[in-house]
Amino acid sequence: MKIIFLLLLAGAAILLFYTVMKARKDPVSDPSRLDTEEVEYREQYDHHFTLSYRGYRMIGKKYLHPREDSIEVTKVVMNAVHPDQLSGFSRNDLYKMEECILSHFPYASIEWKQPVKELVLTEI
Repeated sequence: MKIIFLLLLAGAAILLFYTVMKARKDPVSDPSRLDTEEVEYREQYDHHFTLSYRGYRMIGKKYLHPREDSIEVTKVVMNAVHPDQLSGFSRNDLYKMEECILSHFPYASIEWKQPVKELVLTEI
């Protein structure tokens, strides 16, 4: 019984070490990337992906629909990961992210959720 407990404890320690090392190497959490002018696109599980641009992170959900001869992503719904940290987020940042989305999914319509939706709906 003692051996099983020690093996479980060692497994938990290895898992914790792996998680910490993976979080440290995550480029999205790297503060030196906050001033980069490139949008980072990352595929996630199932139909989700993340976009990172100048420290702002958004998560998107893809919706697939059949077209004439193939199945394409026709709708993308975007949410802010931390909406309270969007101070300074501008319409130009939004356009840059939309440009990246459309480069990956050219037939997609993009729907933004609150609070970014307010930025889309305001007049220039």
